[in-house]
Amino acid sequence: MPDSRWHRKFWTEQGDQFVTLAEYDAVLNTVSTSRSRGFTKWRRPAASEVLVLVMASHSLQERVALLEHTWSDVDMQRLYLVDDWLSTAPQERQWRPQTPSSNSAGSFGMESNYWDAQSRQLEFMQKHPNVKSLGFPVPNWVVLADDDTFIHVDALLDFIAGHDPEVPALFGYILSDAHVLGYDYPCGGAGMLLSFAAYDVLAPRLLADCPLLAFNDLTLGFCAHSQSVPVVHHPGMHCAPDVNRAMRTGENLLDIQKGIAVHRLIGFQSFIELVGTLDMLKGQVRALLQRRCLLAARSGDDSEPLDSRRFFWSVEAFEDAVSACRGHAPRVPTENPTTSNLHLDFFFFGGGLPVAGYHKDRSVPLLAEPALRAARWPEWMEQLRHLKDCTLESESFEMFDGESPQCKSLGEAKRSHKSLSERKETVSWKASWRSTVPRLSRLQVEATGYEALAANAEVDALKVKESFEALEANRRPEEKESEDTRRHSSTKSWLEELKSFGKKLKALKWRSPGRRWIFVDFSPSSTFLNVFESLRILRGLSNLYHDVSTRSVYLEDVRGPVDLGAERPPPLALAYEYFDLNVEQAAGLWLNGVALQRILRCRPLQHPIKLDPEAHANDWEKEEDRLALMWHNAIAVDIFRALRFCGVVLLHTPSMVPHALSYLPYSTYRRSHPPSVATSMSIGNIASREQMWALSQLAPTQEPHFETLLLW
Repeated sequence: MPDSRWHRKFWTEQGDQFVTLAEYDAVLNTVSTSRSRGFTKWRRPAASEVLVLVMASHSLQERVALLEHTWSDVDMQRLYLVDDWLSTAPQERQWRPQTPSSNSAGSFGMESNYWDAQSRQLEFMQKHPNVKSLGFPVPNWVVLADDDTFIHVDALLDFIAGHDPEVPALFGYILSDAHVLGYDYPCGGAGMLLSFAAYDVLAPRLLADCPLLAFNDLTLGFCAHSQSVPVVHHPGMHCAPDVNRAMRTGENLLDIQKGIAVHRLIGFQSFIELVGTLDMLKGQVRALLQRRCLLAARSGDDSEPLDSRRFFWSVEAFEDAVSACRGHAPRVPTENPTTSNLHLDFFFFGGGLPVAGYHKDRSVPLLAEPALRAARWPEWMEQLRHLKDCTLESESFEMFDGESPQCKSLGEAKRSHKSLSERKETVSWKASWRSTVPRLSRLQVEATGYEALAANAEVDALKVKESFEALEANRRPEEKESEDTRRHSSTKSWLEELKSFGKKLKALKWRSPGRRWIFVDFSPSSTFLNVFESLRILRGLSNLYHDVSTRSVYLEDVRGPVDLGAERPPPLALAYEYFDLNVEQAAGLWLNGVALQRILRCRPLQHPIKLDPEAHANDWEKEEDRLALMWHNAIAVDIFRALRFCGVVLLHTPSMVPHALSYLPYSTYRRSHPPSVATSMSIGNIASREQMWALSQLAPTQEPHFETLLLW
């Protein structure tokens, strides 16, 4: 076990604030070689090593029946802490206090036994002050959950496989700087995951040194801080039933494919079907291995590669698929340190505007809405000033107006951070601005038909035709322009603009296309990018492969097979994918260089755009707004189809969030929720410039996040 004195001193200095999972892992990775007792990562634990303590009640015992159904074939220890015996679970899995609690902390219109339930978990833990006293086979991990918390057992076991239970830690969805409390604490409904070392530290102090503060999660958060147990924000533990960040109809299960827990999901009418669908998604690995880990953008028989257009994986699950394809063998390390460099390209559609009705609904005086702001480099680019070991590609930053963000020189960064002298990875970047509106190609519009598009927007086909011609001329539909001007100022479609940008990159003859990543920003005034979280994710994907060539093996045939187990990087795209319908462009799009090379060689698309009547419902009040939403949805479908048709492996990325409202429920207009911001890659539909600036200030800085680590 790591030195407890070190652990207490270090986390005491952290204070009463949360840490992100990436920060926590960085700390443990730094000290594990010298202070750990030799914990072996990625030993997949058995489900029996986990004990779940469920806060349940007799009046809602049907919830326990659903939980028991989902765990029927799982050898996971569980105990229901009840106010009276339940008929929906075996009695040996229940615990009832000998005397009812007399707690009367308040009512707030809730049931009288609500406050008893809040103290029941704490009372049980106090009476069993260490894991050996629980009366069960000694668990390595303890989960505290509500009876309406869905726990995804496979994802839970995957997570704890990489963490040492002898290190005290509390993982959960962290509510940061709660309104009047002034400290960060875990959301109990999302589940609270304790290592057994943390349980042994906290349990003996509950309801004594750590008094009941009305709620069990408030109490545990306070106790964890007081005992220097780190409170770690895990974005895969959902405080709300967060299963559709696109804010469209239906539950998008890709959002929780690798999620550990979801609060209130069990209350959904289709709960059992949701769990079954997750099991089906898990079966993709078996299908992939049966096809020798080959994917291709075409259908075939059982001897052919798996159709990549029907391959639905989140970015978190992709590494597992690659590992399985390689037989779980460790990857051969890259010999050339220069291949660890990353290059970022930022490609902005400067004329793009958000399409979201709630911007005006939430408008506040003196705040600048996206549509009313002048075109300018987005505020999140200020993060680039804080990149260390960073270079700006000379003569490649295409100016629009104002001063471009700069990064520290390599020498300056090394002088200010001595630890960086040992770093072998650098980041370079460039940005390009196109003062154009992202739109469909005329081929796509004509293949779809003005009448079909008009039906979705409930307008005349002539209105759709006029609207499209205005987009071609790169102006808003209400603006007047002569036919001659329109004929000479026609702009390209979003895909043609991207190809033009890609041809310029190709002319540079850049090396390592798998380590070059392009962020396509369709609405710069309202899309926030967390540069550092993006770097962390992109670095992890890039490091799965060796990439030293200028020419990819996947260029001869854009619909040819991609081998996920090979050492060369595949064509990858990261975006928020809504079912098998569209990509939500409000959160942007990440492409690696291999994907862009494939897109350059993909022939022009000419297929009808099909808008789903439910997912792409369009009932906005004004005709102008309905037209804008119709084009927005059509582009979303077109991006999805283009990536799939051109043989790009699309990875659903839940942390690329299309709508700020769905992801920042604990925020205000001026104070955003820090844990959510810190663990996002991008957030779309930011309502004001002030909010965009606030998000940029909350984004983490370049790792290592804890400079005091160097002293230990």
